[in-house]
Amino acid sequence: MNSIIFLVVILAIYYYIYTRYYDRFEDKYHYYFYGSVAIYLVILYIYHFEYEFFYRLLKNVHDTNNQPLYTFNSMNSNAELFESQYPNFNIKETLLQKQSGRCYACSNFIMNNDLHHTKLKYKNPLQNGGQNNIENIGLFCSQCFGFQ
Repeated sequence: MNSIIFLVVILAIYYYIYTRYYDRFEDKYHYYFYGSVAIYLVILYIYHFEYEFFYRLLKNVHDTNNQPLYTFNSMNSNAELFESQYPNFNIKETLLQKQSGRCYACSNFIMNNDLHHTKLKYKNPLQNGGQNNIENIGLFCSQCFGFQ
């Protein structure tokens, strides 16, 4: 109710100034005032009748702004997280079989005893639109990982 009284007072002041000094204002100032009143009425409507929607909208904007766009640990920790959830599953061995025992970049053979020297890397990086799944992860030998 106070917001409606505030709007009525502002409109009364505007009417008083307009009737006294109508020759001092250009038309664009009237349009600015009418536009600001219209925006105020829309916000007033949303606040009173669509409060839950408005709250969720602003909360989503706030949550999105407070999340990092890309995390630096995703490339290194996703494999460890997956392996911790599935202890009998070794992602490096699975990728080595999927890549026919070869490095994704240079196609050199990778022996099973050299798996601890290999590195996991996204084939198409996340910042370039790559997906965060096992199909987008490649197994690279230590030499290729340094050059990629």
